[in-house]
Amino acid sequence: MSFSFFPVEPSGDHENPFDERHERQPSFEPPRDEVPVLFPASEVVGRGDDVVIALMGARVYSDGIEILLDRHLRRGGRDAREWQLAQMDFNGHFHMGERSPDRLRWGLALGDGQHLLVDEAFGMRMDQDSSDEGPAPHTVRPTGGGGNGGGDEYVMHDGLWLHPLPPEGPLEIVVKWPAFGVAESRVVLDAGRIRALAASVRPLWP
Repeated sequence: MSFSFFPVEPSGDHENPFDERHERQPSFEPPRDEVPVLFPASEVVGRGDDVVIALMGARVYSDGIEILLDRHLRRGGRDAREWQLAQMDFNGHFHMGERSPDRLRWGLALGDGQHLLVDEAFGMRMDQDSSDEGPAPHTVRPTGGGGNGGGDEYVMHDGLWLHPLPPEGPLEIVVKWPAFGVAESRVVLDAGRIRALAASVRPLWP
């Protein structure tokens, strides 16, 4: 009598991993099925000796906005080793577990008085209790990005996802980065103009 080395597998249908559908969490990411409207803006948010942080506009969706930001680093007088280390520090800015006071910090001030910090738990407003009842609070989270550079400069492209749409009034974008000499700085946008653009958002798929 011969025996199979391999055990007999149970019969039945097996789960197909491609059958799984990812359900969007609105406070975590922009809609994937919309064509956003671009809110034009081009302004320096903060500046250090060798660093410039610039606002490059915002993508307006039906339930939030993605703020687009570029960070520019120039080599200056750094030698090859110093330049390599500076690029590493410049690139690795979103270390949520590290609470160095010199880290890059982003914040938003909304027209209704809410203050949001990117490196707070879930990007919630500073005085928000997760057990609070009532309307969903505004949140802000990084949306990732990328970077590139060469021998004399380096650029990082960042995004901040604010959900839901900001209330009427001023929308302040606040930044500081002591490690690179950027003092607390801010720019102010008109949230009313941003909200008006949301009506022009179109579905990606008919």
